[in-house]
Amino acid sequence: MKYLIFYCSFVILAFYALSVVSIKCYVCKEPDRKCRDPFQNDTMFLKDCSQVGMGNATMCRKYMWEIGDGTRYYMRGCALRGRVSRKQGRDCIERVGTWKTKMWYCQCDNKDGCNGSMNKQMSNWIILFGISLLLFQWKSNAQ
Repeated sequence: MKYLIFYCSFVILAFYALSVVSIKCYVCKEPDRKCRDPFQNDTMFLKDCSQVGMGNATMCRKYMWEIGDGTRYYMRGCALRGRVSRKQGRDCIERVGTWKTKMWYCQCDNKDGCNGSMNKQMSNWIILFGISLLLFQWKSNAQ
């Protein structure tokens, strides 16, 4: 019985730690008007990146396009790579294209929904705790 409780606890802790490591981002795009700026941080858009097929994402991103006539389009989602500014998504990188088109993208990785929840450092403590329990149990059995 003691072993069953130990192993169940370890499995629960492992799944909890894995869920905390995955970043959550706001995922939406045009034509949904709620995706535009000023953004309302609607929780219906907050998704775990693994739910949208990007389980290895480490940051969130927001794109904004402006067409020559001043029309803007928005998209928010998860990102695998990119440059994060010191201002964590408040500094956007601007690119100018052809046909009077501009694009901005902003990236952040400091917290869930940075495009809030427990940070990634907490999951390291949970993993360490689980490993400590495993070693303690192994040492107890060896004696």
